[in-house]
Parts: sequence; structure tokens; C-alpha cells
Amino acid sequence: ARWEIRPIDVALFVCLVLTFAFAISGLLTGAYQIITGEDASMDSLPFLIASGFGLQLGCLAAWLAFRAIIPYDSQNRSEGFARSLKIGFVGFIVAYLAIIPTMMIWKMLLNALNFEYKLQLPVQLVQNGGSVIEMTLMSLLIVIAAPIGEELVYRGFLFRYLNNRLPLGFAIAITASLFALMHDNIYSFAPLFILGSALCIVYRLSGNIVSSIVMHACFNLLNLILILYYGPVEA
Repeated sequence: ARWEIRPIDVALFVCLVLTFAFAISGLLTGAYQIITGEDASMDSLPFLIASGFGLQLGCLAAWLAFRAIIPYDSQNRSEGFARSLKIGFVGFIVAYLAIIPTMMIWKMLLNALNFEYKLQLPVQLVQNGGSVIEMTLMSLLIVIAAPIGEELVYRGFLFRYLNNRLPLGFAIAITASLFALMHDNIYSFAPLFILGSALCIVYRLSGNIVSSIVMHACFNLLNLILILYYGPVEA
């Protein structure tokens, strides 16, 4: 459904996300240093966990604050919870079947163009492992916190705002491109663009953010398992 908010409201939401994300990340990393008495290196697993939870909790806090500050009629006509779950699961299966060949072709193309292959730091840290507590927290971050926080921002806010203001293809392409660029790795760009596009589609089909959260969580869970037991998957 059309979402009647103003461009100035979009700027407010971006400011809220940045403010809460930096503040909560700083609090969590600071709390880690106080509790352990150690400095968290920026390329360490504890820092990744603290900053990651800070970012995702910041997205959630920004969403809740925005809803409290800016009253609006969402005109939301969504599917029920059970059907939204089903749409998310089916979307994950279909999208992953498209992502696998995309990942292979994209990697071959970049290798042919002599791009340097660089494994993402989070993938390296997860693959190297850590304590039971660290790996548990990392798993919760990847499978639960990240799908919720990122879907609220990219699909629940950005795509929903662009939808009906731009042609559907442009709204999907812009949202998916920003989602892929956020991961800051050229080798994962094309697969994540496909994923981001599919997440927009399932959200639009159901009208319920549950669908894209479930689909995103399934994708992250499968990749986490593959990284831990079979090796890195760059998407």
C-alpha cells in the first residue's frame, strides 16, 4: 500500500539510524572493554559482535523512534503471519536457486577482469572460530538480529517509501543495490543484489515484513552452516 510520508521524514529516519547505531555500538564495545579489561581490536570477533549488535539494535531503535515521532496512516494490507512465513520460505528456496549460478558467473567474470579476490573479514573471523559464548552470540547476530534490523531499514522503510513513487523495477533496483553495496565486497555484490531484489518481491507480495525477515534469516543460516562446515560462501 502507498506510504504517505515526506522526504524530510526520510532524512529524519536516516539521522535516527546513524545516531542510534553509533551510540549503541559505542556502548556495547565500551561495555566489553570494561567487563574484560581488554581493548577490542577492530579486526577481532568480539569487536565484530559488539559493533554488529550495536548496528542492528540501532536500526530497531531508529524504527521504533520514527514510529513514535512521525504518526502516519500506513494503509497496510498484509497477509497473515502463517502465510507470510510460507511466502518467506518459498522465496528463499527460489532466490537461492538463482543466487548459486549468479555467484559462479559473477566470480568468473571478476577473475577474468583480474579483480583481487579478498575474503570478507566477518567470514574469516567466523571461520576461524571463537569461544562458545562468542560463536553463540555471533550466530544470534547473523541469523536473528541482522535479518530484523536490515529488513526494517531496507525493505520496511526504503523499499516501502520508493514503492509507488517510482516504477517497481527502479524501486527494487535501488533498494537491492544499496543493500549489496552495504556489504562492501565486490565479489558478493551480484549475489546480494539478487537476494535484495528477491527480498523486495516477497515483501511486496505479502505486505508483511515477516516474509522478508524469514527469507533473510534462512539465507544467513544456510550460509553460516556452509562457512562453519564447508568453507566460505561469499554471498
